[in-house]
Formats: sequence, C-alpha cells, structure tokens
Amino acid sequence: MLTDDISKLRLLAVMQLLNHVSSKEHPLGMHEIITRLKKQGITAERKTIGRDLTALRTVGYQISFTRTPQPGYYLTHHLLEAAEVHLLLDAIGAAPFLTEAATRSLTVKLQELVDCGEQRVLQEQVYFDAQKKLTNDEVVDTISVLQQAIAQKQKVTFTYHHRVLCDGQIQMDSGKQFYLSPYALFWRDDHYYLAGNYEKYDTVGNYRLDRMYSVVMLPEPVRPYSEITPYTEYFDTPDYLRHEFYMFGGREEQLLLRCDNGLLDMLTDRFGTELEVLEWDASETFTAHVSVRLSEGLYDWLLQCGARLVVLSPTYVRDEMRGRLCELYQVYRIPTEEEKPPKEGGCEKAKFEL
Repeated sequence: MLTDDISKLRLLAVMQLLNHVSSKEHPLGMHEIITRLKKQGITAERKTIGRDLTALRTVGYQISFTRTPQPGYYLTHHLLEAAEVHLLLDAIGAAPFLTEAATRSLTVKLQELVDCGEQRVLQEQVYFDAQKKLTNDEVVDTISVLQQAIAQKQKVTFTYHHRVLCDGQIQMDSGKQFYLSPYALFWRDDHYYLAGNYEKYDTVGNYRLDRMYSVVMLPEPVRPYSEITPYTEYFDTPDYLRHEFYMFGGREEQLLLRCDNGLLDMLTDRFGTELEVLEWDASETFTAHVSVRLSEGLYDWLLQCGARLVVLSPTYVRDEMRGRLCELYQVYRIPTEEEKPPKEGGCEKAKFEL
C-alpha cells in the first residue's frame, strides 16, 4: 500500500477511535491509540499520531486533552449528543409503521453516533415493543420513492390494502390500485401518511404508508394542488394538518364552539395560534372560533369531548351532532317494560313444572 494511502487510512482510524471510543470520562492516551491501531494492522508512532490529531483539529474536529481521570484525548463535540440520540431512538421505537428489523437497523446506526460508554447506557435504557410493530417491510423504500416523486412533481401508483376478517382470521385484502398526485409526507397519531390527490376527486386525501405496497413513480406530472387547495406557492403542510381530524378530509367550515375552560390545552394543541377566543368566563367556559374540515373524524372528535364542548354554529353541524347523539342513545338506552320482548311461554311453563 502506498505511503499516502496508509496515512489516509491511519487518519480515518484515529478519527473513528475518537468518535466511538473516547469520552471525557474515558480519554484515549497515546499508548492506547497506538495499541488499538496495531490491532487493526496499522503501525504508528507517537509523533505521527500527534500530527494526525493536529490535522483533525485543523479541519474542525474539537479534540481536547485532559489529565484526569487519566492523560488522553477525547472528542468534545459529536454530531449528535447522547440525549438527542435517545430522543430519536424513542421515536423510532414508538413508530408502529417501522418493522422490527428496520427499527433494529436504525437503532444500531444511531448508536454509532455516540461513544461506547454512551452506547451501553442507551442499550440499557432504550426499548421498543416488537408486538406493536407492523410487518410491511417496504415502508423505508416507499418513503424514498415518495420523496423523489414529490420533489420532481410526478404522480405515483401503488396498491393500498386494508385488514379484513376471513374465517375468523385477520388478513390483508387483495388491495386497490391508486394513481395519486403526491404533495407531502407527514407523521401523525403514530402513523406515517402521504397527502395527495386521487384522480377521481377534487380533494386531498391521506394515505397510510404501512398500507401501501409496490409504490412506483410515474412519468406523468402531478395535478397542481392550487386547483384543489387554497395553497399556491407551496403545499402548506402545517396549515393542512391543523384542519384535519383523525386524517379524514372534507370541505372547510368555520365552527363557533362553547368550551369548558379545562379544554383550553387540548384546543391549543389542536389549532395552535389559529384558535380565536371570542368570549371568556374565568370560572366556567370560553367561546372560540375555529376552521376545520367536515368529516367523520371531526364528528368523532366532537363526540369524545361530550358536554364539555358544544357546537353553537353552523346549524347544520348542530343538527348532525343531534342526530348522531340520538343514534348513540338508542344503542345504549335501557328499554322500558313495554318495549321488552315477551318471554317465551314454553320456558316459563317448564320452570313451574319443575
């Protein structure tokens, strides 16, 4: 191997040792660096390592020397701190759309960004529930295709599946083919979604990536989102999500709500700074104005709030809520004596004959 190649290899090996092995609590002394390099088949002297450390500092690596707890060198700044890696690992572990294999692969890659000591801490503290992981192993590749399609403004096609019961067993259905104009990818309520326009409709729909298979980018350009949304310069994903409920789309409407004061945090989390408070009673309720998309998801959300949130207008939304509450009441109400089905005479007679 040429001398120049050996120097480059040694420099890379020193950088990797500092990045993965050294820390403030475990600095690497010259002797340990030389010993570890020798195990990799690289011979070096103290002066050579010193020049390598100077070269790494010159290109921006923050390398410090300490005498405690032992004399040695360590990297003072990593690309990500251990706490930041911990946060990312927790998010990956909690993401059900990632398979168990993908979760483990990403976990290993992220742990390599911190030193060995921090890796051991992360391995002890970070976990995930494999039983909650889905089985679509195409999700990562799907994200890659969709990113490219969104960037190049090209349509995509894929097969979309739902679960069905077959002979009492949960299975995937045969799927439906979609041709879609993709606009944005986002993570919401533990699932990864694609926002896009299905060519049959003049709306934007949301599609779960874990239900997509065989995603292919097409040479056909997307339908401009300006034709079906208020967005012109760019697809405003944050604004779009503020108006969605449980990922159901629908036409936009303005609601006037009377809310229990205890719901302020929930409404602020949902609508952010767009929540317009009109009237406020410090002891009980406040009245607010919000912009939403009418959908099954919206009505489900309103129902879960119960009497703590009341729709004041528009009237047709109040009427819809009233109808849904009546249906729910009919399901759960206790029938009167007159409404109870008559008991079978034969059974009564048999009881007395015993």
